[in-house]
Amino acid sequence: MKGFLDITGILVPRQGIEATMQFLRQRGLQGLEAFFLWAGVRDESTFTVTHTIAPAQTGHVTDDGVCVTVGPDELHRINVWLYDHKLSLIAQIHSHPTEAYHSGTDDEFPIATTLGCISIVIPDFACQPFSLSHCAIYRLNQYREWAYLEGLQASHLITIIE
Repeated sequence: MKGFLDITGILVPRQGIEATMQFLRQRGLQGLEAFFLWAGVRDESTFTVTHTIAPAQTGHVTDDGVCVTVGPDELHRINVWLYDHKLSLIAQIHSHPTEAYHSGTDDEFPIATTLGCISIVIPDFACQPFSLSHCAIYRLNQYREWAYLEGLQASHLITIIE
């Protein structure tokens, strides 16, 4: 099963980027990580993001740091909604309080689980303007591992459209 491994271009409307950043930044001002999702449709090797989703989520602050969880009822609701609207989930985006990287928790508990999906981690609770070069971007490969995308790989894969 190849999923989205053959996708060579992901088109994201500027509005989707702005909605993502606004939500992540708002939660970050409360000292919380946050999750956001991109969904849409594929046309051969191109995927166009048509919807952004801020799932119901709970931010946690512990002695070890921060994390965010999305419960099973919300995951089910999102999956039913995607199915009913004939959409697919292509990306999960979340913030970190400092540097951007994929933690062990990020690796083990993703929401986007189709091969070829991407996971974007935005540093500093998304307080800076969005730039692919400031994010850590990973793609779920054929081995079900989150492979880091180098700068040029990410910029060739993801295009922001007006």
